[in-house]
Amino acid sequence: PKLTPVYIESIWNIFHIDAFIVNHENSGIELNVEDPNEVGADRICNTAAAKGFAGCPAIVGDIGSATNYDIIDEKGNFIGGAIAPGPETAARNLFEKGALLREVAFTLPVSAIGKDTATNLQSGIMLGAIDVIDGMFARIQSETGWEDPLTIITGGFGEMISPHLKTEHMLIPTLTLDGIRIIYEKAM
Repeated sequence: PKLTPVYIESIWNIFHIDAFIVNHENSGIELNVEDPNEVGADRICNTAAAKGFAGCPAIVGDIGSATNYDIIDEKGNFIGGAIAPGPETAARNLFEKGALLREVAFTLPVSAIGKDTATNLQSGIMLGAIDVIDGMFARIQSETGWEDPLTIITGGFGEMISPHLKTEHMLIPTLTLDGIRIIYEKAM
């Protein structure tokens, strides 16, 4: 956010166009939360895309630096969600805090029971993330009472994690970008 004015000015200086900054006021998305100013543009864009072409109600799991769970009701309104560290963010913290732990590749092990430190870490990080995501989808669905919400996976780790989830879902890697386009086209 601190760099937004710098980017706006740079875009103008280089391309001579005004930047369009997505926010809760120009998105056309109803945010049924305590403070709409706190909802990130990525979550607003995910909601717009889910509402625009995927369907509602929906639960979006956006798996990147953070894992965001965006909850969109039957009317296409963002009603809240959850935020947790993404797999890489959690792993980096673990590597920094664990004196004897070294970084490992972010791959899925063949077994939950690791036989060395690297496969123990891969199991805990990657399989643990998958189980957390499945668990959060189940918990959110239970809280909403929705029988069959659309469940969507997106984000940088989405393609890697998607095939291993037990939760039935759609993988839409471009969801956030699609939301930007949808919001921009409606605003213009």
